Amino acid sequence: MSGQDQPIQELLQRRLDCVADISALTARIHKLIQETSGIEMEILRLQLALEQDPANDEVAKELSEVEEQAAAIRSAQAYCVAEIEAAEAAVTDIDHLIAAAKGGQS
Repeated sequence: MSGQDQPIQELLQRRLDCVADISALTARIHKLIQETSGIEMEILRLQLALEQDPANDEVAKELSEVEEQAAAIRSAQAYCVAEIEAAEAAVTDIDHLIAAAKGGQS
């Protein structure tokens, strides 16, 4: 392995690590999307129950709690999307470094 190959190998390993991170984050975002769908169904159920019995404080309290959970999940989704975007940007940067290390050859 030449001296030039060593940095390229390190860059390729960093790229592989970033791609693995993107894969894990993508799996996480899909799980969060599923959680959001489920909690939105629960919100709808509670809203219907509250429409049928507007004076039911227990249902109103439960709805408020579930809406807070939904907000937390949406926040986690936004954070995860930002992490994915950062990891994708890192891959792009590494790709540029690899191209430069190879003398611009593909």
